Amino acid sequence: MKRILITGAAGSIGSALTYDLLKNDNGAIVCALDSSEDGLFRLRQNARSLGIDEKLRDFLGDIRDLERIKFAMDSCTDVYHCAALKHVHLSEYNPFEAIRTNIDGTNNIVQAALEGSVEKAIITSSDKAVNPTSMMGSTKLVAEKLFIAANKYSVSKNKRFGVVRFGNVWNSNGSVGRIFLEQLKNGKDLTITDVNMSRFFITMDNAIQLCKYSISNMIGGE
Repeated sequence: MKRILITGAAGSIGSALTYDLLKNDNGAIVCALDSSEDGLFRLRQNARSLGIDEKLRDFLGDIRDLERIKFAMDSCTDVYHCAALKHVHLSEYNPFEAIRTNIDGTNNIVQAALEGSVEKAIITSSDKAVNPTSMMGSTKLVAEKLFIAANKYSVSKNKRFGVVRFGNVWNSNGSVGRIFLEQLKNGKDLTITDVNMSRFFITMDNAIQLCKYSISNMIGGE
């Protein structure tokens, strides 16, 4: 039976993707990996309330731990790598942690996928990886390059790696949309970086469909 691994499965994108695949991927086993015990517990509870938890497998672990990744990835054919440190301020103040998760952790995903049964893998990235000015954006750019470079090492193994980028996913954890909404509700000014700054938004459903479309249609290296 097909097995799919989702890292960062308790996060906004990861959990929405988990629920979608459990409902719509023809009975595939969905392996949900996250370092948050409470997050995985809530993921299971919500899936159970929706009646879609039968094919869900819970993996408590950190992408910084290569051996744990290999164990969770065993027999998986598809990987959605959503785990990352994504807050700009926190990554700026904790740069070494951002490197360990976003770069070292991603390298672990690539290494385990190259050694294992994985056929296709995508990483969810950020528009902040474009000409990055922040630590978070810089680490996500390196993570993208690790995934793209993996295709050079997988020519004889029939494995494909690709990248998807989002702007702000509306109403996701840490989304500026939630901040703006609270400010509007409380009659406060919107805290924008600059009046000339452009922000790009995508709905959660659009983000999930982009991930699924990409992993189904990629040839590797996009």
